[in-house]
Order: sequence, then C-alpha cells, then structure tokens
Amino acid sequence: MKKISGLVMGVVCLAASVVAHADTSGSGNLRVIGTIKPAPCTVSISSGVIDYGQISAASILPNAFNPLQEKTLPLSVNCGTAATQMALSVSDTQAASTVAGILGTGFAESQNFGLGAVDGRRTGGYSVRLSNLSSAGASLLPLKRTSSVAAWMYSADGRVDKFPYQHSWSRTTSPVPALVNVVSGTINVKAVINRGSALDLSKDVPLNGLATLVVTRI
Repeated sequence: MKKISGLVMGVVCLAASVVAHADTSGSGNLRVIGTIKPAPCTVSISSGVIDYGQISAASILPNAFNPLQEKTLPLSVNCGTAATQMALSVSDTQAASTVAGILGTGFAESQNFGLGAVDGRRTGGYSVRLSNLSSAGASLLPLKRTSSVAAWMYSADGRVDKFPYQHSWSRTTSPVPALVNVVSGTINVKAVINRGSALDLSKDVPLNGLATLVVTRI
C-alpha cells in the first residue's frame, strides 16, 4: 500500500511540475477566423405556374400529338451587387413521364420535359425556351453547354436542355458568359398533349409538369 501511495504521489508531483513550466512561457495564440461569402443567387419566375386551364377532351386528336399555345412568364435572376458569370440548370422532376418525339422535328430529347402520367398513361410533354434576355438595359444572347466542364456554345433558339446541360448569356456572339449581377428575360413554355388514344379521356387528365431551376456562379 505504501509503494502504491508513493507512486501516485510521484506522478502527481511530476504533473504539477510540467504545468508550472508551461505557465511560465508568457505567451499564447489568438486566431481570428471566418469566411466572406458572396450573396446567394436567386431565381424569380413570377407565379412560377403555366396554367392551361380546362381543355376539352373533344379537342384532343386520337391519333396525333396535340400542341397547345405557347405561354410565357417573366424571369429574373439576381446574384447580388457584384457582377459575376452565371450558369442556369433546369432539372425535370417528371422525366420518367416523357413521350419520345412529342415535341416534333428539330427538338432533342434533352429538351423534352414530362407532363406526368395518370394510371401509367403519359400525359404529354413541353419545351422551355429563354428569350428577351437583358441586363441593365442591354440585350444578352443565350448560351449553353452540355455539362459544367464542357465548352460554351451560342444557342440561337434559346431552347433549354435538361440537366446536366447548363445555360448562360453573353453580350456578344462570342460564347463567353457575361459578367452581370441581375438578368431579366422571358421563359416560354409550349405544351404538347399525347395522342388521345394513349389517354383515358373518360376522366380528368391533369397536366402535371414540374421543373427546378438552379443558378450558380461560375
């Protein structure tokens, strides 16, 4: 028992000696840390809803696709006070309901957004187009690229391709995203209803398209 007490005592004394030695250094460290982050980019699409209202089942052709009128919404993108290059991506949450070829000649399937399905019957699709792009009163031209690491190209028609495509805007026909902080424009949507024979027109068939727009700095 005495040996154990002596051993414990020795350790305690050593610890006290070490602490006392550290305290005599007379110095310490102060770190000041933090991160300056740019303002988040925001996307505003007015109401965010393209509403085709009630469509008569009698107007739906049974053996052909049924294009509807193009509708528009104002678009605004704001990345704060500092000018920056931006990239817009659009994801289709109803991609599983797309109908191949429904948009017609000249459209890629990457531009075909789904309108949902009822009892496994696909309702149709729609296209999205950017137009009237401007910043501080000056017109901008639409750009796009196939992914976040691909080269930018000029997009003459302004058609939107689904993620992983990215979209932006340039002051000239040179495919270089412009340095801007606020961009305004128009989103154009044109829906196409599936063939009547592919739908159950004995009951309501809702148009249920949903896409998510995300803007990032590049």
